Amino acid sequence: MEFLFVPPNGHARYAPSDYRFVCQSSPLALDEVPFYLQSDSVIPGWRPPRLWCGWHLGEEALFELVERQYPSRVRYTKGSNRLMKTATVADALPELICEEFQIPSEFHHLIRVVDGAHSDGRADMVLSIGCNYKGMLPREADYIDRIKRELFNGVDPEWVLCPMRWCWTQDKQQTSVAPQKKTYTSATPPVAVTRA
Repeated sequence: MEFLFVPPNGHARYAPSDYRFVCQSSPLALDEVPFYLQSDSVIPGWRPPRLWCGWHLGEEALFELVERQYPSRVRYTKGSNRLMKTATVADALPELICEEFQIPSEFHHLIRVVDGAHSDGRADMVLSIGCNYKGMLPREADYIDRIKRELFNGVDPEWVLCPMRWCWTQDKQQTSVAPQKKTYTSATPPVAVTRA
């Protein structure tokens, strides 16, 4: 089996320059996430890269979405600069979506504005409805279909690589005997794969 997001050319460890290579495997279609990426505990002792399930927005699209859907709901303080406005909108949007789509409170933590990597390695804002570590909004409840239809013109969400947790990491908590705070290190991934 060939694993996604492993170091290139069969190398046993990641180099900082591998980030752009690894990003080429992202995004993944909503229904095309391999089982070994669907949880953070499938391979004992290893944690896969974090994948956000959502839509790439970018800063301009984020503002456009809020101005189109929620024009009277987000207010900027006097003297707000671009960074402060972006933070305000990124913080407010998940709450507005949860309210509009009547998403139960137990799922609110899944709706976030996060950074996600494009296939060329550029990072951009993503409206996330979950991640491979914590799950995603339940599909059977129709939340995802309503969000994609009403906010994203029917475009399906994708699984987008997190630019901060882009590589396989060894989970020291699972490999040690005494309970410790989780720490992660970039070590040899589960399987070194030679790519053509």
